[in-house]
Amino acid sequence: MNSANRRYLSGFTGTTAWLFITFQVAQLVTDGRYWDRATREAPDFDLVKVLPTEGYEKTLQQVLAEHPGRIGFEAKTVTVHQYHHILEGVEGVDWSPADEIVQTLRQCKDEAELAVIRRAAEITDAAMMQVPSLLRPGMTEADLAWELEKYMREHGAESMAFPPLVAFGETSAQPHAETGDTKLRPEVAVCIDMGARVDGYCADLTRSFWYGTSPGDEYLRAWAAVREAQVSALMVLRPGTSTRLADAVARDTLGRHGLADVFTHSLGHGVGLEVHEGPSLNRRSTEVLKARNVVTVEPGVYLSGRWGIRLEELVVVWDNGPEVLSRAPRWRVVS
Repeated sequence: MNSANRRYLSGFTGTTAWLFITFQVAQLVTDGRYWDRATREAPDFDLVKVLPTEGYEKTLQQVLAEHPGRIGFEAKTVTVHQYHHILEGVEGVDWSPADEIVQTLRQCKDEAELAVIRRAAEITDAAMMQVPSLLRPGMTEADLAWELEKYMREHGAESMAFPPLVAFGETSAQPHAETGDTKLRPEVAVCIDMGARVDGYCADLTRSFWYGTSPGDEYLRAWAAVREAQVSALMVLRPGTSTRLADAVARDTLGRHGLADVFTHSLGHGVGLEVHEGPSLNRRSTEVLKARNVVTVEPGVYLSGRWGIRLEELVVVWDNGPEVLSRAPRWRVVS
């Protein structure tokens, strides 16, 4: 049921469908609204049409009843209502949560996936490079976010990977700030987090800088510490490296600058059909990096009520080290 898993396995991009896969069959259950699309996009699947007189509930129960036994389902996607009204009522089936099966397959990208992610990253980088020419005192965070989204859409993005995050001044001290009506004025911190989506695949990029001419030594030292933490983490990204270690390296580096306590989120996450997917680079993770993982490396520091700094690169993990896809400049100061 998870739309990203469904697209990954079948190619189907519609919003309503179920996939059912065994060693013997591969079925896509959908209704008449998506029938032509399913025929075109999922030629390797047997299509099962949901009739208006029967609906999804009855159709799915009929499909599942033909395959008694142990069946895995996406426990993180299926709602309680769907479980009780569709799945639980099927006799002879032992339901087992199996979210990790497809999620694990999706973590290592093939060449076609990497090509699309590179294109999404290129569009995102190009948009970020417009920022100095777009900034003007009095514009709101929402104004800048719209200009960036407009640029990405006009240059090949099918949509945004997520709504662009633009934070001015004190708002930048919130790691997941909401873009709003705060107006830009001279001598404030700016943080921009955004990503284009191309053919379903996402990019993710963050840049932080001081807008003005007098950032102050504290801001410049913190910015340099964040960049040092990022580079330190990049240097350990190899197949076989624990994601927990990568997070720890960045955290230890910031700790040497007295900033570990204000690094309040994980180091990074996987990127693909979803902008947040596995593997997760955090201090609790038990995952290990693999070749062709696409991940973000994004340490940050946040001083409440003052400013925040986050630098984020999009990276492919290879046997010989990381390939940094992000090419946008890393400004410390934009005057």
